[in-house]
Amino acid sequence: MRVAIVQEQVDVRRGGAETSTLEMARHLAGLGLDVTVVCAGSDEATKRRSDEGVSFRYVPVGGGSRVGRTVRFVAEADRFCREAAFDVVHAVTPCFSCDVYQPRGGTYVETMQRSVARASNPLMRLIKRVGRRFNRRQQLLLRVEREILSGANPPYVACVSEYVRRQVISAFPDFPRERNRVVLNGVDIEPLTPDAVGREREMIRRRLEVDERTQVVLFVAHNFKLKGLAELIRAMGELRESDWLLAVVGRGKARRYRRVADRLRVRGRVEFLGQVEGIRSFYYGADVLAHPTWYDPCSRVVLEALVCGLPVVTTRFNGAAEVIEDGRHGAMTDSPRDVAALAAAIAQCLRPEVRADCRAAAPERRELLSMARHARELKELYEDVLAEKTQGRVKRVTDPP
Repeated sequence: MRVAIVQEQVDVRRGGAETSTLEMARHLAGLGLDVTVVCAGSDEATKRRSDEGVSFRYVPVGGGSRVGRTVRFVAEADRFCREAAFDVVHAVTPCFSCDVYQPRGGTYVETMQRSVARASNPLMRLIKRVGRRFNRRQQLLLRVEREILSGANPPYVACVSEYVRRQVISAFPDFPRERNRVVLNGVDIEPLTPDAVGREREMIRRRLEVDERTQVVLFVAHNFKLKGLAELIRAMGELRESDWLLAVVGRGKARRYRRVADRLRVRGRVEFLGQVEGIRSFYYGADVLAHPTWYDPCSRVVLEALVCGLPVVTTRFNGAAEVIEDGRHGAMTDSPRDVAALAAAIAQCLRPEVRADCRAAAPERRELLSMARHARELKELYEDVLAEKTQGRVKRVTDPP
């Protein structure tokens, strides 16, 4: 089976969605599929790239503005996929010729709404809403998404969480429910042996200069604002009597958040570590992962932490919250803005019995949250696509407007 995976940018330095695409492609290739990742780039890059049985086709998009490059990518990727006659076209960046659409970042409608929701007052929300209308690249992709999901012969949608499936239902009420499927996101992270866990935990705590009496709350993200770091630091102000350290991992700009910590007089309890190698070690070195995100279709960081047995505190705007059993794997709050609830959830998950329950539950979560399982379910979906094509019931002939 020849499969094209269409995603404009494929660079693991950019974040979780692109890392997931590459892991997904490798696992699909491991299942015997002939996988080609179609992304923006140059012919020279095509000659250089090789990745565990996955082929890469780089679509030249030239220079100019970002929206111009995206316009050219969507058109050229669509043309290439049609001419190459793949059995299945799986689009992460929306593409008119796709058989499967997987909005790993969620629908563009929800992405824009959640961005506006971060604003703290009605005037700022209005300004952000107007500003989004002038984001030409996002408006372009919103239009393409609307075209492919509102057409007479729409693709299947492979939603990385139930949260994303509800987004599709809300934004596209006429979309056929049977074509809107949840294929829960997955991660590749190998758990450590008990002996190795002890060594890694000791190493991280030496790096943080704390002993076992100090509890460590871990925050991992590159987009500090979207993932709720300011709200998390404010939650520390609600728990002044607690002796826990916040370890912040990621390449976001720390200056603004240091000022927040200074204002709340908790600066000595916040450690900014920048981008690190070997994030798995931090999952074992910490006591809780705090991920009070404003928006996450299904956070990789949360899934990785759960596989490693680390309790998680997150929000209902994270699709990964669906696999968290309250009090056993962690806790969920209704909004990042409710810092009192966030502080209470962290305090709950720092209790020894919750941490022990989460560690005990980790083995049963590993298969459910694995990228191997995700790829197998995608292959089953591809087989449904091929069955439809063979029977002649659906022929994807949607052309760009």
